[in-house]
Amino acid sequence: MKDVITKKYGMVVILGRPNTGKSTLLNAIMQQKVAITSPLPQTTRKNILAVFEDERGKILFTDTPGVLGKVSDLMGKKVNQEAPKTLNKAQLVICVVDISRPKSEEENKVIGLIRKVDVKKILIYNKIDKAIGSKDHLADYNYLEEEFDKTLSISALKEKNVKGVINAVFEMLPEKNNKEIEAEIGARQEENKPVIGMGSKEYVEEIIREKAYLFLREEVPYTIFVGVDKIDDKKKLIVISATIYTNADRYKKMIIGREGQKIKEIGYNARKELELMSGRKIFLELTVKTDKHWMERVNELG
Repeated sequence: MKDVITKKYGMVVILGRPNTGKSTLLNAIMQQKVAITSPLPQTTRKNILAVFEDERGKILFTDTPGVLGKVSDLMGKKVNQEAPKTLNKAQLVICVVDISRPKSEEENKVIGLIRKVDVKKILIYNKIDKAIGSKDHLADYNYLEEEFDKTLSISALKEKNVKGVINAVFEMLPEKNNKEIEAEIGARQEENKPVIGMGSKEYVEEIIREKAYLFLREEVPYTIFVGVDKIDDKKKLIVISATIYTNADRYKKMIIGREGQKIKEIGYNARKELELMSGRKIFLELTVKTDKHWMERVNELG
């Protein structure tokens, strides 16, 4: 009879207001892109699952969309429902705050959610590289420390002290045997339908949406949805057809741009990243359509 091997394991939920650097932190931990990032809030719209593994064990990270303050649109309401879904399943919670910005009502909402769960908690002061002079708002957040088991200062973007976060997580997680770990990971992955890997339409959609956000900036605020219509592997290259939906013709014109320049930039940069991630040649065909009701339909699906 084989000896039972025990290792560290647990589900870790990353929480915070929009644009605190949660997705950047997860990408830095994983050393690859598993979550999209952009300068705009509400970039992450769904909980994203990623498994970190080393000789100590496995960490099942869940990156949640930023908790928004007041929301009135359907997409905003849907996004705010994502974080609470996972909290009651977590063994540990990481709260990320951006100390280069003053504290806001959204932080209070995040802390309110965290107070409802009785698990180990880590407070992360992010963007220490930006929190200089008048942009240093650390004093706004110091009072939170007594509610957390550990506090760490990092720069997710510069990957400063990211290993310290991983070490702290492993220290706090319980030990489980291998069979239990594999069973739990399988169940969580099926439940969360993780956005990982080139085979996933959702992953391709997220990369295209990220590039749209980057090139459109605030010109088209949260009026877009990307749907992959087809992924066809033709040995020499992967052919992807996708549609960017928006809810007004004026936004459609902005997305396409003068003489099609914007949509070309979005397509080119999405294709390059997908080629880098897959190691394959990609042909990406993008179409832009106006659909006034895409938010309602997405809300019904999710």
